[in-house]
Amino acid sequence: MANLYHHTMKKIATLFCFLITLTALQAQVFDVVQIQNSGDPNKCLNLVIMGDGYTADQQEDFIDTASDITSYLFSISPWAQYKNYFNVYAIKVISPESGVKHANTASDCASYFTEVSNPINYFGARFDGFGIHRLTIVSNGARVGIVLANNFPNYDLVFIVGNTPQYGGSGGTYAVFTANAASSEIAAHEIGHTFAGLADEYYAGDQYFAEKINMTQESDPTLIKWKNWVGTGTTGIHNYCCGGNSNLWYKPTNNTCKMEQLNLPYCNVCKEGIIEKIHALVNPIVSYSPENSSTVNTASEPINFQLTELLRPIPNTLHIQWQLDSSVFDTNLDSYQINPATLSDGLHSLTATVTDPTTMVRVDNHTTIHVSTVNWTINKSSLGIETHAVNTKIAYTLFPNPVQSQLHLAFDLDQAADLSVAIINLDGKTISEINKKTNSGKFEENLTVENLSAGTYIVLVKINGVAFPQTFVKN
Repeated sequence: MANLYHHTMKKIATLFCFLITLTALQAQVFDVVQIQNSGDPNKCLNLVIMGDGYTADQQEDFIDTASDITSYLFSISPWAQYKNYFNVYAIKVISPESGVKHANTASDCASYFTEVSNPINYFGARFDGFGIHRLTIVSNGARVGIVLANNFPNYDLVFIVGNTPQYGGSGGTYAVFTANAASSEIAAHEIGHTFAGLADEYYAGDQYFAEKINMTQESDPTLIKWKNWVGTGTTGIHNYCCGGNSNLWYKPTNNTCKMEQLNLPYCNVCKEGIIEKIHALVNPIVSYSPENSSTVNTASEPINFQLTELLRPIPNTLHIQWQLDSSVFDTNLDSYQINPATLSDGLHSLTATVTDPTTMVRVDNHTTIHVSTVNWTINKSSLGIETHAVNTKIAYTLFPNPVQSQLHLAFDLDQAADLSVAIINLDGKTISEINKKTNSGKFEENLTVENLSAGTYIVLVKINGVAFPQTFVKN
């Protein structure tokens, strides 16, 4: 009975210690240092960098490394062009001991001449991930989540830097890499995986083959997903090399892309993939006026409608179009004036539409259209003019293109909207049209086109009356 009593008390004590440790972890707060400030964290993308294996005395070394990585990343294309879209923060995570774990269990460890090590670091950063020495991973992902939740929950992507000069890294939920001399290059490679879902352009094993932005089994140049880039610079259709099923898979370049070798630029296809991810996540319209609802008691003074702050690429490639009721004004200006005397009594609609027609995204037959709008409802009466504004982010995808029988349209709206979709021939005749009210979120529409004659047509999508035309080819 005594032994049972002591055994039970020992279990209780162990559980008590575990709960204290868990509570301490959940309450752990570290210093957060802002490295790059582009604007409101709720409007920009937030990159968070954390160190593992950095003791309290090594935190300045970590900040230096995080700063160097930030400076390098936003000096290369396409990150440099979209630097204004990103904030960067460093969290000073303190480890009990310095370094990264290495069990020396991977089959290729002998090639790296690395000593066995087992420091007590915070996230369990270690080499030998999945049997590959240089595949550096964190063993305690739950702790990563807890630190982020307690210190910077508004993160969008995460870097974890292991404190060792030995080369290593991996992409996944978090981009993990070491403080090697090439750490900035490794970071740029791994963020391609983590942020944009890019594939390696070297052969890493059959288990990594899958349809991705820069990896495919399609070899027909008229159907391949990067068809708009084929023949541009070094972009083509290249077999993977070498081993396994590499002869069945294709990539856009050969030995000229950062996703294959460090110290190279991203290829055109990978740049486009990164930019499209930014387009999908960021609304470049930060603020506008008048906001929400306001009443202007005037019948003669011009009313100024303005996009007061925009997240602009470097150099600026944003394009602004205004539409008052059915009249379109392609001025590319961030403001528009209305003379109240020209408005009839009743409701009117003014919409500012912002797109980013950067040449780094091939828009000809481009599948996904990203649009941000501000729509002002204007009510003119004897009491004055009342305005109400709604800011909406829209994405829609049209595929396949060319098409034989079914044309699919996928929508992602952050506001409920009135939607119409029309198919129009090049003579301007409407062949078919649907109209519906939609909720916010993702949904699809399927259009049957098998009875159409072969040729080029226009899909005219209207969202809250704002038109977005796109061409498609019927085979």
